[in-house]
Amino acid sequence: MLTRTIRILLSAGCLASICLTAGAAFGAESNNFARTDASPKKDNPDKKVLAPPAAAPSIAEFVQTLTPNERITQLMLVTVLGRNAPNSEDMMFLSRYAPGGVIIPATLRPSSAAGYVTALRRLPVEKRRGIPLFIATNLYSLEQPGATAFFSQLPSMLSIAAANDPDTTERLGTFVAGYLNAMGFNMHLGPSLELAPILPGAKGSLQSFGGNPEFAATAGSAMIRGLTENGIVVVAMGFPGGGANRLPKQPAVLMTPKAALAEKDLLPYARAISQGAQVIHVGNTRVPSLEPDKRPASLSKAVMRDLLRDQLKFDGVVMVGPIDSPDVGELIDPQQAAVQAILSGADMILWNEMGPRVIKAMEKISVAVDAGVIGQETIDAACVRVITLKEKMGLRARPLPKPGDAEKIEKNKSYPKEAYEIERHAITLVKNTGNVLPLNKGASVPIGVTGMVGVEVFKNALEKYIKPISMQPIGSAKYVGDIERFEIDRLVRTGTGLRTTICIFANAVRTRGEVDLIRALKAKGTNVVVVLFGYPDSLPDLVDADAIVVAYCEGRLVNESLKAAAEALVGEGAIGALPSVPDIAVKTGTPQKFNAFCVVRSPAGTLPVTIDAPFVAGFGLSYGASRAMEKAEWDFGDGTRAKGIEAEHTYAEPGNYDVTLTGKDRKGETVERTFKAAVE
Repeated sequence: MLTRTIRILLSAGCLASICLTAGAAFGAESNNFARTDASPKKDNPDKKVLAPPAAAPSIAEFVQTLTPNERITQLMLVTVLGRNAPNSEDMMFLSRYAPGGVIIPATLRPSSAAGYVTALRRLPVEKRRGIPLFIATNLYSLEQPGATAFFSQLPSMLSIAAANDPDTTERLGTFVAGYLNAMGFNMHLGPSLELAPILPGAKGSLQSFGGNPEFAATAGSAMIRGLTENGIVVVAMGFPGGGANRLPKQPAVLMTPKAALAEKDLLPYARAISQGAQVIHVGNTRVPSLEPDKRPASLSKAVMRDLLRDQLKFDGVVMVGPIDSPDVGELIDPQQAAVQAILSGADMILWNEMGPRVIKAMEKISVAVDAGVIGQETIDAACVRVITLKEKMGLRARPLPKPGDAEKIEKNKSYPKEAYEIERHAITLVKNTGNVLPLNKGASVPIGVTGMVGVEVFKNALEKYIKPISMQPIGSAKYVGDIERFEIDRLVRTGTGLRTTICIFANAVRTRGEVDLIRALKAKGTNVVVVLFGYPDSLPDLVDADAIVVAYCEGRLVNESLKAAAEALVGEGAIGALPSVPDIAVKTGTPQKFNAFCVVRSPAGTLPVTIDAPFVAGFGLSYGASRAMEKAEWDFGDGTRAKGIEAEHTYAEPGNYDVTLTGKDRKGETVERTFKAAVE
C-alpha cells in the first residue's frame, strides 16, 4: 500500500459550520432570520426565568423566504465567459441574478484561478440571502489550450484503472483536492463513472476508469471519498452511462440492454450512491432501452425519477446538461429543454454559458410554474436540496483563496512525486517478443531513442540505468500529425548499427507513418520497442514492434510517465500482485518451497480497456520481478514467518492456512498477496 503524503483538511470554521444546524447557520447572516426575542443578559439580579431563544428556521423555511425567481436561479450552474476575470457579460448577469453556482472552464495559472474565485466571491451575488456559490471546474481541462503547462502531471483515471489499486485511487482524489483547494474551488465536475466505449470506432477517453464495471465502481467510490473528505463537492458525471459510445457528429448512445444495466453501466453509480455521493450528473446520452423516442437522459423522467430516484434511491442533487449542448439543441430549444429537465426530475441545470439563453430559460420555468405545469413544490424541493448541500459542505465559512498559496502548487515537489508513484504502477507491458525487454547492457546496446515528444526526458531517465543512448527527435510529426517518409529515411540512415531503437508514440488518428517506421527499422536489423502513451486504441496497428509498453497520459504532460516507463524498460518498475494465485495443497511434515516470483509481477499495470484481441481488458505481461523486487517477507499463517525471495516451510498440523507475501520494490513501495495453503 502506498503511503499517503498529501492531506488537505477542512478549516476549523468549515467544520464548525457543518456542526451547526443548517438553518442556524443561515440565520446568523441573513436579515430574514433576525431574532425578535431578547437575548439573555449576564446581569439578572431578579433571577427571572428567561425565555429560550427562538428555534432557528430550517432550510425548507428559509427557502420560503426567497422569491419564486430567487429559487429558480439557485437551480442554475452557469459557465463564466471571461478568461481571467468575469467579463462584462458575466458581470451583467451576476449583478442581476444569484445562480446556484458558476463554472470556471479555463485559466492561465493557479494564481489566476485563485484571483478569479476571489473576484466571484466578492460580488454581491453571494451576499444576497447569505447563500454561497458552487464554484466549479474540471481540473483535467482547466488549463487553457496552448498555454504552458503549470500543473505537474495529473495521473489520468485510466492510469488508475491500469494500476488497479483502490488505495492509489483514493490518493488521486486527495491529490486533485489539494489543487482545487489551493485555488479556491469547492466543486469538481468529476469523476466520470462512464465505462469505456463498446461501440466500434468510438474514441475512448483517458478520463474513465476503464471497461470493468466492478473496478470502476470501486475506484469511483474511492476517488469520490478522497475528494469529499478534503472538502470538495464531487459531481459523479455521466449517469446512466454510455457517454463514450459516440461516433463523429453523432450523439452518444447507451447500448447496454436494459436487463444488463444493473451489473454493467449502473454499477459504478449505484456503488457511489451507497457510499454517500451527493451530486449525480445526468448526461445528454441517448437511452433507447429506456426512452425509445430519442429523448436524451437529461430530459428523461424514466432516467431521473424511475431509475435514479426510485430504483437507486438517490436523494441528493441531480444535475443535468449541458442543456445548451448541440445533442439537446437538435431536438428541442434550450429554454424548453430546461423546463422539461425540471419536470423530469432535475435539481440543477448545467450551462455552457451565462447570458440571454439562461435568462430566457429561467423565465420559461417561471411561466411554467405560474401556469401549474411545474408545481411550486418541485422547485422548492430542488432548491432545498441545493442549499442543504452547500450548508453541509460548509461553503460559506471558507476563507478566500490566496494567490501566493495557489502559486506554491507549481513548485510543490510532493505533487510530481505523487504523480510519478501512481504512473509507475500503471505502466503496462503488452508485447515482448524474444524477451527483448528488460534492456540490459550486453544484448541491448547501443540504444537509440526517437519520437514526437518527450525524447530528451526519456533519454535522460534511461541513462541512469544504461548507456550509450543516442537521440533523434521527430520534429515535424507534431505539426503534420504523422511521420513523413523523409523522416523515416533519416532515422533509418542515422540509426545504422543500433541494436535497439525505442520509439515514443502518442496515440494518433493516423498511424501510417508509425507503422512504416517500425517496419523500416526492423528491416535494418534493430529491435524495436514502442512506448505508447494516451488512450491505447492504436495498439493493433503497432504489432510489428518487438515490444510495446503503454502509459496512459496526455500528450503534453508526459514527463512522469516517461520516467516510469524508462524504469520499467530496464526491469526496475513497480511490482504488483498477480491477478490470481492458485491455492496449494501441502502435506504435513513435508517441506514446501515458496517463490515470490510466482506471486508478484513487474511491470505492475494491466490493460484497463479492451481494444482488440489479444489486447483485452486485464491483459498484461511480466518480465518477472527479479530486478524490481528488493525484499520479500512470508507469513505462513501458522505463526511462522520467513524472509527472502525463496523460502521453505514445513507445516506441522493439518488445516487451511492463509499465506501472505509482502514484497518491497527498489523504490520502497510494498505489495501484498494472500493465498491459501490446504495442509493434509
